[in-house]
Amino acid sequence: MKTLTSNQQPKTRTANGHLNAAFCSFGGLGAEVLVLMAETAVYGQPSGSWPVAYQLIHWTITCMIWGLTGLLLLRQLPACLKGALDKNPDKKQLLLAAAIFAVSVVYTTWAWNGWKPAIELSALGAVKFLFQYVYYAFESLLVTLIIAHGQLAFESRFAGCARIPSGGMLLAATWGLVHIATQGAATGIFTVVQSLLFGSVYLVFRKNFQISYLVIMLMFML
Repeated sequence: MKTLTSNQQPKTRTANGHLNAAFCSFGGLGAEVLVLMAETAVYGQPSGSWPVAYQLIHWTITCMIWGLTGLLLLRQLPACLKGALDKNPDKKQLLLAAAIFAVSVVYTTWAWNGWKPAIELSALGAVKFLFQYVYYAFESLLVTLIIAHGQLAFESRFAGCARIPSGGMLLAATWGLVHIATQGAATGIFTVVQSLLFGSVYLVFRKNFQISYLVIMLMFML
C-alpha cells in the first residue's frame, strides 16, 4: 500500500473533512424525513391530510434543525470564503451570474408551467406561502454548504478542480438523485440541472459564500 507523504497527509485530511461536512449538510436535509415520520406517528394521519397548523409546525421544526446544522457547518468553512462580495465585481462576473440566474428562472418557469411563486401562492395561501419560502431559505443554506464543502473537498484532493463545479456535481449526485428516487424522474432531473447551475454560480462568484447563498436562494425560490 502506498504511504502518503507528510505533504499529502494534511491535504487528504482537509479533503476528507470537507467531504464529511458536505455529507453532514446532506444528512441535515434528510433529517426532515425523520421529523415527518415522528409527526405522522404522533398525529395519526399522513402529511397530505394535515391541517394548516400541523404543516406550519412541521416547517418550523425542520427550519430549526436546518438552521442549527447550517450554523455548525458554516464554522468549518475557511474565513476567506465568508466575506462580503467585492465592492466592484467585474463585468464578466456579473454577466455570467446574470446568465446563469436567467437560465435557472426560465427553466423553473418551464418546468412548473408558470412562475413558481405565483403558482405556490395561489395553491398555498398567504400564511403557508410565507412559511414555505422561509423553509426554502433554510434549505438553500444547506444546499450551498454542500456545494461549498464539496468544492473544497475536491479541490483539496485533486489538482485542476478549481474551474470545475465539483460542488454542484456532488449536490446533483446527492440531493438531485434522491429526488429521482423519491419524487420521480421529472423532478429529479430538474433538481440535478438546478444543482449544476447552483454550483456554477458559486464558482462565478469566486466561492464567496455570502453572495452565492443569496443568489442560490433566489434561484431556488424563483
